[in-house]
Amino acid sequence: MPLAVLWFGGLEYRGLFQPDEGRYAEIPREMLASGDWVTPRLNGLKYFEKPPLQYWVTALSFAALGEDEWTARLWPAITGFLGILLLAFTGNRLGPPGTGPLAGLILAGSLGYFLAAQYLTLDMALTFFLTSALCALLLAQSETRPGAARRGWMLAAWAGAACAVMTKGLIGAVLPGMALVAYAFARRDWSLFRRLELRWGLALFALIVLPWHLLAQWRNPEFFSFYIVHEHFARYLLPEHHRPGAWWYFSVMLLLSVLPWTTVLPGVFRRAMHRSQVRGAFDPDILLLTWVVVILVFFSLSRSKLPAYILPVVPALALLIARDITRRGVFDGRWPGLLLALAGAVALESGLSHLTRGMAIEDLVFAYFPWFIAGIAVLVAGGFLAWWVRADRIAFRIATLTLATVFGTQILLSGLHPMDDRFSAETFTEQLLGGERIAFAPGAPFYSVGYFDESLPFYLGRTFTLVSYKGELGPGIEAEPGRYVESMEEFKRRWVASDDAYAAMPPQQYAAFKAEGLPMRLLGADPKRVVVSRSREDPPRRAKNPGWLTWPLQPPAGPAQR
Repeated sequence: MPLAVLWFGGLEYRGLFQPDEGRYAEIPREMLASGDWVTPRLNGLKYFEKPPLQYWVTALSFAALGEDEWTARLWPAITGFLGILLLAFTGNRLGPPGTGPLAGLILAGSLGYFLAAQYLTLDMALTFFLTSALCALLLAQSETRPGAARRGWMLAAWAGAACAVMTKGLIGAVLPGMALVAYAFARRDWSLFRRLELRWGLALFALIVLPWHLLAQWRNPEFFSFYIVHEHFARYLLPEHHRPGAWWYFSVMLLLSVLPWTTVLPGVFRRAMHRSQVRGAFDPDILLLTWVVVILVFFSLSRSKLPAYILPVVPALALLIARDITRRGVFDGRWPGLLLALAGAVALESGLSHLTRGMAIEDLVFAYFPWFIAGIAVLVAGGFLAWWVRADRIAFRIATLTLATVFGTQILLSGLHPMDDRFSAETFTEQLLGGERIAFAPGAPFYSVGYFDESLPFYLGRTFTLVSYKGELGPGIEAEPGRYVESMEEFKRRWVASDDAYAAMPPQQYAAFKAEGLPMRLLGADPKRVVVSRSREDPPRRAKNPGWLTWPLQPPAGPAQR
């Protein structure tokens, strides 16, 4: 129960950061508003970067519980928590006895895993479905006799891979397939492929994956080119997405993602490699190890690198660590505890050094500093407590490290709210525009001039017409060029000719327009953005949409309710 409270308790207390959180909240908002559940759109433009499973779930969350930060982040948080329960269940079934609870605690306390559950991207849901496929495969292949149990678990594995594909594309099938091939090579066990229920598994996979893909292609002739060629092969092979990283990038990300358990990995890997020399029946540890290596190598070779890509290896590592601990009956918690305390101390020293150098520190940093001190204090105290307790209290040591990591990190995240205006449009729309209570005239154009703030459409409840800026929306603009204004001169012509229009722009662009004498009524401004109107009157207000349900535990009013 304390873990669940800490896990879900901070979803509301930060604005949606751009670009990722704003993007993945806005797409389902537009899906719900338009009623088109086939063609994902961002800012009104076709957006085929990813499949729609998470968009569907988030749109239903908005419909039932209202549009807010916590409902936008609910699916990553839920899938992250379900991943903990799934790993605990799998550990109990695989053994040794006692593995399940330890595996769940280790996964929950892995820094990268918890952070991903609190941040709105597709990576946590992808990780959950890939982990579902992995766990079901482990349980199926560990069945000593063929029959209904093995068949049921294998079909569950196929379904997990299919849902992974529907969450983030072909990677959901490629990674499990590569891991299986690598395991067969490592163990010289090609009989594994006769135990995969290929006929019924492929049928179930196709039933889940094909309908949307075929319907999306039928409605959008450009779908295959953008979704398959551009988003899968070009993203992996070409550097055009501007996400570079050295070949060792994901090795470092892996070590950081499993903090504070990083120090135990060398011993776990060494013992797993030693067991790989023993031939015989199916070995879950070797499959887990090959799963980690395959994903690490695959993404290390990619030309596009982001930290969360490595996330699917963390549950496999947690299960490996837990099985190693219960098999040996030993967990030296001193080093993970000291590592957690040391990481907190280094972060604290780094923060304090900025204050003692006489540097110009913004008020926002001072506002965040008490949260920073409190979060670091929890990490350091938890690390030292885990180091101090008796060596035979394995479960207590692991639980202490997990709760300290989750609680301390949650404090650090929740304290970011005063800095929202640097990364999110929440504070801007709340304080300067009155939130989504503004009822911008639905027929009036709303321009985004020279830039695009991914979080602003969600908080305003409006899509924009982009002016002289394409960014990641370039393919959507190519498909529907009428939704785009190519030049500033064309925008100024339309603006002057309009009786009622709105525009968002950077402050420097607003200053340039004012210097030219372009007629604009200022509605709101902050250091990052300005919103103006062509009308001489303020727009009216509108009532909130609370969703289908009246949720008794709903947090204080969010952006869709203020």
